[in-house]
Amino acid sequence: MAGVSFGLLGPIRIWHDGQELDAGSPQQRGVLALLLLSEGRQLTLDEIVGGLWGAEAPRSAIVTTRTYISRLRRLLAEAGAAGRGTEAEIRSAGRGYQLLVDPAAVDVTMFRQATAEAREACARGQDTEASRLLRGALALWRGPALGGLGGPFFEGRRTWLEQLRASATEELWALDIGQGHCADTIAELTLATAREPYRERLWELLIWALDSEGRQDDALSAYRRIARLLDDDLGLEPGPGLRRMHARISAARASLV
Repeated sequence: MAGVSFGLLGPIRIWHDGQELDAGSPQQRGVLALLLLSEGRQLTLDEIVGGLWGAEAPRSAIVTTRTYISRLRRLLAEAGAAGRGTEAEIRSAGRGYQLLVDPAAVDVTMFRQATAEAREACARGQDTEASRLLRGALALWRGPALGGLGGPFFEGRRTWLEQLRASATEELWALDIGQGHCADTIAELTLATAREPYRERLWELLIWALDSEGRQDDALSAYRRIARLLDDDLGLEPGPGLRRMHARISAARASLV
């Protein structure tokens, strides 16, 4: 994209006409992230200070925050004056600030828009188009969201964004399985269940993929593994989705016998 663009799905980044700009220190990048996550809403100085430092803000927090704002404003103004296409501007309003930018220049907004369009395509039965949109959305990620930023506010937003990423990934796997692309999906899901062994949706998808490949014994073995894991570690039974999957495969095997 020509002009200025921003990355939050990974380390905080600014690009101008494809060239990365120096966004400054981690805290200055934190100010930028706060303004971008507000999606054009005005943030007060107190909100920005709270997002950066929480309840442990130093006495110099207000002055320091204004310095970060000034530096970011100058950086964006210079980029806008030197370039073309999408521009961004930090405006003052009372004791607050807002960042005005084209939503299509922010990777978080692009990701959410693409996943919403993918769900609409899926609802229309356009699975190939839905898969394309989800792959494009997931390709925007460059690492853990809001990389390099700490504190309760950013941890909460990071968790939210990572949950959106996990949901989109699971939706893509489901589409791949439904379209018969099971071999690579099985390998990816095997790794995913090892990373998150208690996430039942991953096991549902893995069992479905194995069954779709004609590997019913492996599918039932996977069910037994997650059932034993839930019982031994958490004292729980498999949820309804896993039980339905197990019952369907077991019934199909019994009818064949």
